[in-house]
Amino acid sequence: MSEVLDAIFLALQFQTVILMVVGLVIGIVIGGIPGLNVPLAVAIALPITFYLEPLSGIAMLVGIYKGGTYGGSLSAVLINVPGTPAAAATGIDGHQLTRQGKAGKALKMSLYASGVGALLSDLALIFFAVPVAVLALRIGPAENFALGVFALTLIAVLSQGNMFKGLIAGTMGIFLATFGLDPLTGASRLTFGVSQLTAGWSFISLILGIFAIAEALEFVQKRFLGPSGSKGVKLGGENHRLTREDWRGSWRAIARSAPIGVLIGAVPGLGSAIAAFFSYGVARTMSKEPEKFGKGALEGVAAAESANNGVTSSTFIPLLTLGIPGDVITAIMLGAFMVHGLVPGPSLFTEHRGFIMAFFVMMLVTTILLVVIARLGMRLFLQTTRIPDSILFPVVVVLCFTGTYVATNNFFDLYATLGFGVLGFAMKKFNFPIAPLLIGFILGPLVEIALRQSLLLSRGSLDIFVTHPISLLFLLLALGTIAWVGWGEYRSGVARRSKVGA
Repeated sequence: MSEVLDAIFLALQFQTVILMVVGLVIGIVIGGIPGLNVPLAVAIALPITFYLEPLSGIAMLVGIYKGGTYGGSLSAVLINVPGTPAAAATGIDGHQLTRQGKAGKALKMSLYASGVGALLSDLALIFFAVPVAVLALRIGPAENFALGVFALTLIAVLSQGNMFKGLIAGTMGIFLATFGLDPLTGASRLTFGVSQLTAGWSFISLILGIFAIAEALEFVQKRFLGPSGSKGVKLGGENHRLTREDWRGSWRAIARSAPIGVLIGAVPGLGSAIAAFFSYGVARTMSKEPEKFGKGALEGVAAAESANNGVTSSTFIPLLTLGIPGDVITAIMLGAFMVHGLVPGPSLFTEHRGFIMAFFVMMLVTTILLVVIARLGMRLFLQTTRIPDSILFPVVVVLCFTGTYVATNNFFDLYATLGFGVLGFAMKKFNFPIAPLLIGFILGPLVEIALRQSLLLSRGSLDIFVTHPISLLFLLLALGTIAWVGWGEYRSGVARRSKVGA
Protein backbone atom coordinates (compact mmCIF):
# COMPACT_ATOMS: atom_id res chain seq x y z
CA MET A 1 0.00 0.00 0.00
CA SER A 2 2.85 2.38 0.78
CA GLU A 3 4.29 1.80 -2.72
CA VAL A 4 0.89 2.51 -4.29
CA LEU A 5 0.55 5.75 -2.31
CA ASP A 6 4.06 6.81 -3.34
CA ALA A 7 3.18 6.10 -6.98
CA ILE A 8 -0.01 8.18 -6.73
CA PHE A 9 1.98 11.03 -5.14
CA LEU A 10 4.56 10.96 -7.95
CA ALA A 11 1.93 10.84 -10.69
CA LEU A 12 -0.07 13.73 -9.20
CA GLN A 13 2.82 16.15 -8.73
CA PHE A 14 1.98 19.63 -10.02
CA GLN A 15 4.54 19.62 -12.84
CA THR A 16 3.48 16.18 -14.05
CA VAL A 17 -0.25 17.05 -14.11
CA ILE A 18 0.39 20.36 -15.90
CA LEU A 19 2.47 18.63 -18.56
CA MET A 20 -0.26 16.00 -18.98
CA VAL A 21 -2.78 18.78 -19.64
CA VAL A 22 -0.42 20.58 -22.04
CA GLY A 23 0.21 17.33 -23.91
CA LEU A 24 -3.51 16.53 -24.15
CA VAL A 25 -4.39 19.99 -25.52
CA ILE A 26 -1.56 19.81 -28.07
CA GLY A 27 -2.60 16.30 -29.05
CA ILE A 28 -6.29 17.15 -29.50
CA VAL A 29 -5.42 20.18 -31.65
CA ILE A 30 -2.84 18.30 -33.75
CA GLY A 31 -5.12 15.29 -34.13
CA GLY A 32 -7.99 17.49 -35.26
CA ILE A 33 -6.02 19.33 -37.98
CA PRO A 34 -6.02 17.39 -41.27
CA GLY A 35 -2.53 16.59 -42.47
CA LEU A 36 -0.76 16.91 -39.15
CA ASN A 37 -0.13 13.67 -37.32
CA VAL A 38 0.53 12.48 -33.80
CA PRO A 39 3.96 10.85 -34.44
CA LEU A 40 5.18 14.21 -35.80
CA ALA A 41 3.97 16.04 -32.67
CA VAL A 42 5.53 13.45 -30.34
CA ALA A 43 8.83 13.61 -32.25
CA ILE A 44 8.94 17.42 -32.03
CA ALA A 45 8.18 17.33 -28.28
CA LEU A 46 10.71 14.57 -27.56
CA PRO A 47 13.80 16.82 -27.10
CA ILE A 48 11.91 18.89 -24.49
CA THR A 49 11.52 15.83 -22.27
CA PHE A 50 15.30 15.41 -22.01
CA TYR A 51 15.40 18.35 -19.58
CA LEU A 52 12.46 17.20 -17.44
CA GLU A 53 12.00 14.59 -14.75
CA PRO A 54 11.46 11.17 -16.38
CA LEU A 55 7.80 10.77 -15.38
CA SER A 56 6.90 14.40 -16.20
CA GLY A 57 8.49 14.29 -19.64
CA ILE A 58 6.91 10.97 -20.56
CA ALA A 59 3.55 12.26 -19.19
CA MET A 60 3.59 15.05 -21.78
CA LEU A 61 4.33 12.60 -24.61
CA VAL A 62 1.55 10.27 -23.42
CA GLY A 63 -0.84 13.26 -23.31
CA ILE A 64 -0.01 14.11 -26.93
CA TYR A 65 -0.50 10.46 -27.91
CA LYS A 66 -3.86 10.01 -26.21
CA GLY A 67 -5.13 13.48 -27.10
CA GLY A 68 -4.14 13.09 -30.74
CA THR A 69 -5.73 9.65 -31.02
CA TYR A 70 -9.06 11.09 -29.84
CA GLY A 71 -8.63 14.44 -31.65
CA GLY A 72 -8.62 12.80 -35.07
CA SER A 73 -12.32 12.05 -34.64
CA LEU A 74 -13.26 15.75 -34.37
CA SER A 75 -12.57 16.70 -37.97
CA ALA A 76 -13.83 13.28 -39.14
CA VAL A 77 -17.20 13.88 -37.50
CA LEU A 78 -17.57 17.58 -38.26
CA ILE A 79 -16.20 17.94 -41.80
CA ASN A 80 -15.56 14.31 -42.88
CA VAL A 81 -11.79 14.84 -42.99
CA PRO A 82 -10.13 12.32 -40.64
CA GLY A 83 -7.39 13.91 -38.56
CA THR A 84 -5.78 10.48 -38.12
CA PRO A 85 -5.96 7.33 -40.29
CA ALA A 86 -7.98 5.46 -37.65
CA ALA A 87 -10.56 8.26 -37.51
CA ALA A 88 -11.61 7.41 -41.08
CA ALA A 89 -13.71 4.60 -39.59
CA THR A 90 -15.31 7.06 -37.15
CA GLY A 91 -16.21 9.45 -39.96
CA ILE A 92 -18.22 6.82 -41.86
CA ASP A 93 -21.18 7.31 -39.53
CA GLY A 94 -20.02 10.33 -37.53
CA HIS A 95 -20.24 12.75 -40.42
CA GLN A 96 -23.60 11.37 -41.49
CA LEU A 97 -24.88 12.26 -38.00
CA THR A 98 -23.49 15.79 -38.43
CA ARG A 99 -25.38 16.13 -41.71
CA GLN A 100 -28.52 15.07 -39.86
CA GLY A 101 -27.99 17.84 -37.30
CA LYS A 102 -26.70 15.44 -34.63
CA ALA A 103 -23.07 16.51 -34.40
CA GLY A 104 -23.28 16.73 -30.60
CA LYS A 105 -24.45 13.13 -30.35
CA ALA A 106 -21.58 11.91 -32.53
CA LEU A 107 -18.93 13.93 -30.68
CA LYS A 108 -20.15 12.90 -27.24
CA MET A 109 -20.37 9.23 -28.16
CA SER A 110 -16.92 9.49 -29.72
CA LEU A 111 -15.52 10.98 -26.52
CA TYR A 112 -17.14 8.59 -24.08
CA ALA A 113 -16.32 5.54 -26.21
CA SER A 114 -12.73 6.82 -26.45
CA GLY A 115 -12.61 7.17 -22.67
CA VAL A 116 -13.88 3.63 -22.12
CA GLY A 117 -11.44 2.20 -24.66
CA ALA A 118 -8.49 4.10 -23.21
CA LEU A 119 -9.45 3.15 -19.63
CA LEU A 120 -9.70 -0.54 -20.50
CA SER A 121 -6.35 -0.28 -22.27
CA ASP A 122 -4.83 1.27 -19.13
CA LEU A 123 -6.18 -1.55 -16.97
CA ALA A 124 -4.90 -4.16 -19.43
CA LEU A 125 -1.45 -2.56 -19.27
CA ILE A 126 -1.51 -2.69 -15.46
CA PHE A 127 -2.87 -6.19 -14.95
CA PHE A 128 -1.97 -8.13 -18.09
CA ALA A 129 1.29 -6.60 -19.32
CA VAL A 130 3.41 -9.73 -19.06
CA PRO A 131 0.78 -12.36 -20.09
CA VAL A 132 -0.36 -10.35 -23.12
CA ALA A 133 3.24 -9.73 -24.14
CA VAL A 134 3.91 -13.48 -24.02
CA LEU A 135 0.83 -14.05 -26.22
CA ALA A 136 1.98 -11.35 -28.64
CA LEU A 137 5.35 -13.11 -28.97
CA ARG A 138 3.54 -16.14 -30.38
CA ILE A 139 2.24 -14.00 -33.26
CA GLY A 140 4.61 -14.80 -36.11
CA PRO A 141 4.41 -14.25 -39.89
CA ALA A 142 1.84 -17.04 -40.39
CA GLU A 143 -0.41 -15.61 -37.69
CA ASN A 144 0.00 -12.08 -39.07
CA PHE A 145 -1.00 -13.29 -42.53
CA ALA A 146 -4.09 -15.08 -41.23
CA LEU A 147 -5.05 -12.04 -39.13
CA GLY A 148 -4.63 -9.82 -42.19
CA VAL A 149 -6.82 -12.11 -44.30
CA PHE A 150 -9.45 -12.12 -41.57
CA ALA A 151 -9.31 -8.32 -41.42
CA LEU A 152 -9.65 -8.13 -45.21
CA THR A 153 -13.00 -9.89 -44.90
CA LEU A 154 -14.19 -6.53 -43.56
CA ILE A 155 -14.39 -5.53 -47.22
CA ALA A 156 -17.24 -8.02 -47.58
CA VAL A 157 -18.87 -6.86 -44.35
CA LEU A 158 -18.69 -3.16 -45.24
CA SER A 159 -19.94 -3.80 -48.78
CA GLN A 160 -23.14 -5.65 -47.92
CA GLY A 161 -25.75 -4.75 -50.52
CA ASN A 162 -23.03 -3.63 -52.96
CA MET A 163 -20.55 -6.51 -52.84
CA PHE A 164 -19.21 -6.24 -56.40
CA LYS A 165 -18.28 -2.56 -56.13
CA GLY A 166 -16.86 -3.11 -52.64
CA LEU A 167 -14.54 -5.85 -53.89
CA ILE A 168 -13.39 -3.61 -56.75
CA ALA A 169 -12.63 -0.80 -54.29
CA GLY A 170 -10.76 -3.17 -51.96
CA THR A 171 -8.71 -4.58 -54.83
CA MET A 172 -7.88 -1.03 -55.91
CA GLY A 173 -6.59 -0.26 -52.40
CA ILE A 174 -4.39 -3.37 -52.37
CA PHE A 175 -3.07 -2.46 -55.84
CA LEU A 176 -2.19 1.10 -54.75
CA ALA A 177 -0.28 -0.33 -51.77
CA THR A 178 2.06 -2.28 -54.09
CA PHE A 179 3.65 0.86 -55.59
CA GLY A 180 7.21 1.63 -54.48
CA LEU A 181 10.05 -0.59 -53.30
CA ASP A 182 9.59 -4.29 -52.69
CA PRO A 183 9.53 -4.62 -48.86
CA LEU A 184 11.81 -7.70 -48.87
CA THR A 185 14.12 -7.29 -51.87
CA GLY A 186 14.17 -3.51 -52.29
CA ALA A 187 13.43 -3.73 -56.03
CA SER A 188 11.32 -0.98 -57.60
CA ARG A 189 7.70 -1.86 -58.43
CA LEU A 190 5.27 0.17 -60.55
CA THR A 191 7.34 3.34 -60.25
CA PHE A 192 7.37 3.99 -64.05
CA GLY A 193 10.66 5.83 -63.70
CA VAL A 194 9.18 8.37 -61.25
CA SER A 195 11.64 8.65 -58.35
CA GLN A 196 8.97 10.09 -56.02
CA LEU A 197 7.04 6.82 -56.27
CA THR A 198 9.86 4.73 -54.81
CA ALA A 199 8.39 5.37 -51.35
CA GLY A 200 4.92 4.43 -52.57
CA TRP A 201 1.80 6.54 -52.39
CA SER A 202 1.65 8.71 -49.27
CA PHE A 203 -1.15 7.61 -46.94
CA ILE A 204 -1.67 11.25 -45.94
CA SER A 205 -2.20 12.16 -49.60
CA LEU A 206 -4.64 9.29 -50.01
CA ILE A 207 -6.74 9.98 -46.93
CA LEU A 208 -6.87 13.76 -47.34
CA GLY A 209 -7.56 13.54 -51.05
CA ILE A 210 -10.21 10.86 -50.95
CA PHE A 211 -12.08 12.54 -48.11
CA ALA A 212 -11.38 16.28 -48.01
CA ILE A 213 -10.69 17.13 -51.65
CA ALA A 214 -13.52 14.84 -52.79
CA GLU A 215 -15.90 16.64 -50.41
CA ALA A 216 -14.73 20.00 -51.74
CA LEU A 217 -15.28 18.88 -55.35
CA GLU A 218 -18.76 17.67 -54.42
CA PHE A 219 -19.50 21.06 -52.84
CA VAL A 220 -18.33 22.83 -56.03
CA GLN A 221 -20.61 20.62 -58.10
CA LYS A 222 -23.61 21.32 -55.88
CA ARG A 223 -22.85 25.05 -55.80
CA PHE A 224 -22.69 25.48 -59.55
CA LEU A 225 -24.85 22.63 -60.84
CA GLY A 226 -27.48 22.29 -58.14
CA PRO A 227 -28.66 23.45 -54.74
CA SER A 228 -26.00 24.68 -52.32
CA GLY A 229 -24.90 22.58 -49.39
CA SER A 230 -25.77 22.85 -45.74
CA LYS A 231 -24.97 26.11 -44.00
CA GLY A 232 -24.04 24.45 -40.76
CA VAL A 233 -25.72 22.67 -37.91
CA LYS A 234 -27.77 24.58 -35.36
CA LEU A 235 -26.77 23.84 -31.80
CA GLY A 236 -28.93 22.83 -28.87
CA GLY A 237 -31.96 20.62 -28.55
CA GLU A 238 -32.48 16.90 -28.29
CA ASN A 239 -30.44 16.17 -31.41
CA HIS A 240 -27.22 16.77 -29.47
CA ARG A 241 -28.07 14.77 -26.35
CA LEU A 242 -27.27 11.12 -25.79
CA THR A 243 -30.42 9.31 -24.70
CA ARG A 244 -30.90 5.97 -22.94
CA GLU A 245 -31.87 4.53 -26.30
CA ASP A 246 -28.57 5.70 -27.79
CA TRP A 247 -26.62 4.03 -24.99
CA ARG A 248 -28.72 0.89 -25.21
CA GLY A 249 -27.74 0.49 -28.84
CA SER A 250 -24.05 1.33 -28.37
CA TRP A 251 -22.80 -0.20 -25.12
CA ARG A 252 -22.47 -3.67 -26.64
CA ALA A 253 -20.38 -2.27 -29.49
CA ILE A 254 -18.10 -0.56 -26.96
CA ALA A 255 -17.84 -3.70 -24.82
CA ARG A 256 -16.82 -5.75 -27.88
CA SER A 257 -14.54 -3.22 -29.55
CA ALA A 258 -12.42 -1.97 -26.64
CA PRO A 259 -10.93 -5.44 -25.94
CA ILE A 260 -10.28 -5.88 -29.68
CA GLY A 261 -8.32 -2.61 -29.65
CA VAL A 262 -6.37 -3.74 -26.59
CA LEU A 263 -5.37 -7.05 -28.19
CA ILE A 264 -4.45 -5.50 -31.54
CA GLY A 265 -2.43 -2.79 -29.78
CA ALA A 266 -0.42 -5.45 -27.94
CA VAL A 267 0.74 -6.96 -31.25
CA PRO A 268 3.65 -4.85 -32.59
CA GLY A 269 3.11 -3.34 -36.03
CA LEU A 270 -0.68 -3.52 -36.39
CA GLY A 271 -1.85 -0.13 -35.08
CA SER A 272 -5.04 1.79 -34.38
CA ALA A 273 -6.31 2.03 -37.98
CA ILE A 274 -6.60 -1.75 -38.25
CA ALA A 275 -8.24 -1.89 -34.81
CA ALA A 276 -10.81 0.78 -35.75
CA PHE A 277 -11.85 -0.76 -39.08
CA PHE A 278 -11.77 -4.30 -37.72
CA SER A 279 -14.04 -3.38 -34.79
CA TYR A 280 -16.35 -1.37 -37.05
CA GLY A 281 -16.83 -4.42 -39.25
CA VAL A 282 -17.48 -6.67 -36.26
CA ALA A 283 -20.01 -4.16 -34.89
CA ARG A 284 -21.87 -4.08 -38.19
CA THR A 285 -21.92 -7.86 -38.41
CA MET A 286 -23.20 -8.26 -34.85
CA SER A 287 -25.69 -5.37 -34.97
CA LYS A 288 -29.44 -5.95 -34.95
CA GLU A 289 -29.76 -3.11 -37.50
CA PRO A 290 -26.74 -3.40 -39.84
CA GLU A 291 -28.57 -1.44 -42.54
CA LYS A 292 -28.09 1.76 -40.46
CA PHE A 293 -24.30 1.58 -40.70
CA GLY A 294 -22.92 4.16 -43.09
CA LYS A 295 -26.09 6.23 -42.68
CA GLY A 296 -25.50 7.61 -39.18
CA ALA A 297 -25.27 4.70 -36.73
CA LEU A 298 -24.00 5.68 -33.28
CA GLU A 299 -22.93 2.06 -32.89
CA GLY A 300 -20.40 2.59 -35.67
CA VAL A 301 -18.93 5.67 -33.98
CA ALA A 302 -18.78 3.88 -30.62
CA ALA A 303 -17.11 0.78 -32.06
CA ALA A 304 -14.46 2.63 -34.05
CA GLU A 305 -13.47 5.04 -31.27
CA SER A 306 -13.41 2.53 -28.41
CA ALA A 307 -11.12 0.24 -30.44
CA ASN A 308 -9.02 3.14 -31.72
CA ASN A 309 -8.31 4.38 -28.19
CA GLY A 310 -8.09 0.85 -26.81
CA VAL A 311 -4.75 0.66 -28.59
CA THR A 312 -3.14 3.62 -26.79
CA SER A 313 -1.92 1.90 -23.62
CA SER A 314 -1.66 -1.69 -24.81
CA THR A 315 1.04 -0.61 -27.30
CA PHE A 316 3.23 -0.05 -24.22
CA ILE A 317 2.89 -3.72 -23.21
CA PRO A 318 5.53 -5.07 -25.63
CA LEU A 319 7.62 -1.90 -25.13
CA LEU A 320 7.84 -2.11 -21.34
CA THR A 321 8.08 -5.88 -20.99
CA LEU A 322 10.14 -6.85 -24.05
CA GLY A 323 11.65 -3.59 -25.30
CA ILE A 324 9.70 -3.94 -28.57
CA PRO A 325 7.81 -0.76 -29.66
CA GLY A 326 4.17 -1.48 -30.50
CA ASP A 327 3.92 1.31 -33.10
CA VAL A 328 5.69 4.39 -34.46
CA ILE A 329 4.78 6.52 -31.45
CA THR A 330 6.07 4.09 -28.85
CA ALA A 331 9.22 3.71 -30.96
CA ILE A 332 9.76 7.46 -30.53
CA MET A 333 8.98 7.21 -26.82
CA LEU A 334 11.60 4.48 -26.49
CA GLY A 335 14.13 7.28 -26.93
CA ALA A 336 12.64 9.19 -23.99
CA PHE A 337 12.96 6.10 -21.76
CA MET A 338 16.54 5.44 -22.84
CA VAL A 339 17.70 9.03 -22.32
CA HIS A 340 16.61 8.84 -18.68
CA GLY A 341 18.38 5.54 -18.14
CA LEU A 342 15.18 3.48 -18.22
CA VAL A 343 15.89 0.43 -20.38
CA PRO A 344 12.59 -1.29 -21.32
CA GLY A 345 12.51 -5.01 -20.63
CA PRO A 346 11.97 -7.40 -17.73
CA SER A 347 14.62 -5.66 -15.62
CA LEU A 348 12.63 -2.41 -15.74
CA PHE A 349 9.99 -3.96 -13.47
CA THR A 350 12.56 -4.94 -10.84
CA GLU A 351 15.09 -2.11 -10.99
CA HIS A 352 12.60 0.76 -11.38
CA ARG A 353 9.53 -0.62 -9.65
CA GLY A 354 8.51 2.79 -8.25
CA PHE A 355 8.64 4.44 -11.67
CA ILE A 356 6.59 1.66 -13.28
CA MET A 357 3.84 1.97 -10.66
CA ALA A 358 3.79 5.76 -11.04
CA PHE A 359 3.67 5.31 -14.82
CA PHE A 360 0.60 3.10 -14.49
CA VAL A 361 -1.16 5.70 -12.30
CA MET A 362 -0.16 8.46 -14.74
CA MET A 363 -1.77 6.58 -17.64
CA LEU A 364 -5.06 6.37 -15.72
CA VAL A 365 -4.97 10.06 -14.76
CA THR A 366 -4.25 11.07 -18.38
CA THR A 367 -7.34 9.19 -19.57
CA ILE A 368 -9.53 10.91 -16.96
CA LEU A 369 -8.12 14.33 -17.88
CA LEU A 370 -8.72 13.60 -21.58
CA VAL A 371 -12.44 13.08 -20.98
CA VAL A 372 -12.70 16.19 -18.78
CA ILE A 373 -10.77 18.51 -21.13
CA ALA A 374 -12.49 17.27 -24.30
CA ARG A 375 -15.93 17.53 -22.67
CA LEU A 376 -15.31 21.09 -21.50
CA GLY A 377 -14.22 22.07 -25.00
CA MET A 378 -17.12 20.34 -26.74
CA ARG A 379 -19.12 23.54 -27.33
CA LEU A 380 -16.10 25.14 -28.96
CA PHE A 381 -15.64 22.19 -31.31
CA LEU A 382 -19.31 22.27 -32.26
CA GLN A 383 -19.04 25.90 -33.37
CA THR A 384 -17.18 24.76 -36.48
CA THR A 385 -20.45 23.35 -37.83
CA ARG A 386 -21.80 26.89 -38.08
CA ILE A 387 -19.15 27.97 -40.58
CA PRO A 388 -20.75 28.36 -44.04
CA ASP A 389 -19.61 25.80 -46.62
CA SER A 390 -18.35 28.58 -48.89
CA ILE A 391 -15.77 29.47 -46.22
CA LEU A 392 -15.24 26.03 -44.68
CA PHE A 393 -14.25 24.07 -47.78
CA PRO A 394 -11.62 26.52 -49.11
CA VAL A 395 -10.03 26.58 -45.65
CA VAL A 396 -10.11 22.77 -45.50
CA VAL A 397 -8.48 22.50 -48.93
CA VAL A 398 -5.71 24.92 -47.93
CA LEU A 399 -5.15 22.98 -44.68
CA CYS A 400 -5.02 19.71 -46.59
CA PHE A 401 -2.39 20.85 -49.07
CA THR A 402 -0.41 22.59 -46.32
CA GLY A 403 -0.62 19.53 -44.05
CA THR A 404 0.42 17.21 -46.87
CA TYR A 405 3.49 19.30 -47.69
CA VAL A 406 4.47 19.70 -44.01
CA ALA A 407 4.17 15.95 -43.46
CA THR A 408 5.98 14.79 -46.62
CA ASN A 409 8.02 17.83 -47.76
CA ASN A 410 7.32 16.75 -51.32
CA PHE A 411 5.46 18.68 -54.04
CA PHE A 412 4.66 15.43 -55.82
CA ASP A 413 2.36 14.47 -52.94
CA LEU A 414 0.31 17.64 -53.54
CA TYR A 415 -0.53 16.39 -57.03
CA ALA A 416 -1.21 12.94 -55.56
CA THR A 417 -3.64 14.50 -53.06
CA LEU A 418 -5.51 16.21 -55.88
CA GLY A 419 -5.55 12.98 -57.91
CA PHE A 420 -6.93 10.98 -55.00
CA GLY A 421 -9.54 13.70 -54.52
CA VAL A 422 -10.76 13.20 -58.08
CA LEU A 423 -10.77 9.43 -57.48
CA GLY A 424 -12.83 9.84 -54.30
CA PHE A 425 -15.26 12.17 -56.06
CA ALA A 426 -15.73 9.66 -58.90
CA MET A 427 -16.23 6.80 -56.42
CA LYS A 428 -18.99 8.75 -54.69
CA LYS A 429 -20.68 9.58 -57.96
CA PHE A 430 -20.77 5.92 -59.01
CA ASN A 431 -21.62 4.63 -55.51
CA PHE A 432 -18.36 2.82 -54.82
CA PRO A 433 -17.72 2.50 -51.04
CA ILE A 434 -14.60 4.27 -49.76
CA ALA A 435 -13.90 2.13 -46.68
CA PRO A 436 -12.87 -1.03 -48.62
CA LEU A 437 -10.24 0.96 -50.54
CA LEU A 438 -8.73 2.21 -47.27
CA ILE A 439 -8.78 -1.26 -45.72
CA GLY A 440 -7.05 -2.74 -48.77
CA PHE A 441 -4.40 0.02 -48.74
CA ILE A 442 -3.69 -0.40 -45.02
CA LEU A 443 -3.73 -4.19 -44.87
CA GLY A 444 -2.17 -4.95 -48.27
CA PRO A 445 1.49 -4.54 -47.18
CA LEU A 446 0.89 -6.42 -43.91
CA VAL A 447 -0.60 -9.42 -45.71
CA GLU A 448 2.03 -9.42 -48.46
CA ILE A 449 5.02 -9.26 -46.10
CA ALA A 450 3.57 -11.88 -43.74
CA LEU A 451 2.76 -14.22 -46.65
CA ARG A 452 6.22 -14.02 -48.16
CA GLN A 453 7.97 -14.36 -44.79
CA SER A 454 5.84 -17.41 -43.98
CA LEU A 455 6.64 -19.08 -47.31
CA LEU A 456 10.35 -18.39 -46.80
CA LEU A 457 10.22 -19.98 -43.35
CA SER A 458 8.30 -23.03 -44.64
CA ARG A 459 10.34 -23.27 -47.89
CA GLY A 460 7.24 -22.73 -49.99
CA SER A 461 4.88 -25.04 -48.09
CA LEU A 462 1.37 -23.78 -47.36
CA ASP A 463 1.09 -26.15 -44.40
CA ILE A 464 2.49 -23.43 -42.13
CA PHE A 465 -0.88 -21.65 -42.19
CA VAL A 466 -2.87 -24.65 -40.93
CA THR A 467 -0.34 -26.22 -38.58
CA HIS A 468 -0.13 -23.09 -36.44
CA PRO A 469 -3.27 -23.03 -34.21
CA ILE A 470 -3.65 -19.23 -34.08
CA SER A 471 -3.23 -18.93 -37.84
CA LEU A 472 -5.76 -21.71 -38.47
CA LEU A 473 -8.26 -20.05 -36.12
CA PHE A 474 -8.09 -16.71 -37.97
CA LEU A 475 -8.41 -18.40 -41.37
CA LEU A 476 -11.49 -20.32 -40.19
CA LEU A 477 -12.98 -17.08 -38.86
CA ALA A 478 -12.32 -15.47 -42.26
CA LEU A 479 -14.10 -18.32 -44.04
CA GLY A 480 -16.99 -18.10 -41.59
CA THR A 481 -17.32 -14.34 -42.15
CA ILE A 482 -17.34 -14.76 -45.94
CA ALA A 483 -19.95 -17.52 -45.70
CA TRP A 484 -22.11 -15.39 -43.38
CA VAL A 485 -21.98 -12.32 -45.63
CA GLY A 486 -22.45 -14.40 -48.78
CA TRP A 487 -25.55 -16.06 -47.34
CA GLY A 488 -26.93 -12.64 -46.40
CA GLU A 489 -26.30 -11.36 -49.94
CA TYR A 490 -28.03 -14.43 -51.38
CA ARG A 491 -31.10 -13.99 -49.16
CA SER A 492 -31.27 -10.27 -50.01
CA GLY A 493 -31.13 -11.09 -53.72
CA VAL A 494 -33.89 -13.67 -53.39
CA ALA A 495 -36.04 -11.17 -51.48
CA ARG A 496 -35.51 -8.50 -54.14
CA ARG A 497 -36.37 -10.90 -56.98
CA SER A 498 -39.53 -12.05 -55.18
CA LYS A 499 -40.65 -8.44 -54.77
CA VAL A 500 -40.07 -7.73 -58.45
CA GLY A 501 -42.00 -10.91 -59.38
CA ALA A 502 -44.89 -9.88 -57.15
